[in-house]
This record gives sequence, C-alpha cells and structure tokens, in this order.
Amino acid sequence: MTPVQIELSFEEFSLASDLPEKVLLRMVEEGILEPGGASPDRWRFESTMIVTARRASRLHRDLGIDWSGIALALELLEELERARLENRLLRQRLGRFIEEP
Repeated sequence: MTPVQIELSFEEFSLASDLPEKVLLRMVEEGILEPGGASPDRWRFESTMIVTARRASRLHRDLGIDWSGIALALELLEELERARLENRLLRQRLGRFIEEP
C-alpha cells in the first residue's frame, strides 16, 4: 500500500510543527526545509517535513547549533541512521550462516 502524502501551506505547516513562521523561514533559507512553490504564499510542505523541522529546532535550542550547521548535522544523523539500518540487516543475513554455540 502506498503511503498518503499530505501537503500543507506555510501557515498550516507552522501550526502543525508548532514553530513560528520566522523560524521556518530561516530553515528554508538554510536549506533545512525545501518546500515546493516559488514564494511563502505558494509554498507546500510535505507532512513528513514536520519531523525534520522539529528535530532542527531541538538541535538549535538544546545544543546551540547555528542554523547553517543544522543542515549538516541533520545530514550526518540521517547517514548514521542509514548505516545502522544497513548494519542491522547485514547482521541478520550473516546470522543465517553462523551457528550459535
């Protein structure tokens, strides 16, 4: 089954993410969020971007990372998550060939 993708306007996204529009503008400027559309009044955000926006906000607030560094931090965190998933899958495959003592 294909997941349903919901798109939100700038205002809807601000409400759904519980983040001020000023903060969201900065995230777009820094490339943390990439909405569709040419200008804020036409922007469309995928609902899955809410997680990214909240995560970026926490990194900024809790760790004091500046906005330009957050895009890199998020990219590195995603790479780490992919590596962990790949590692877990490879361990499962390897487990089929190794007998437990």
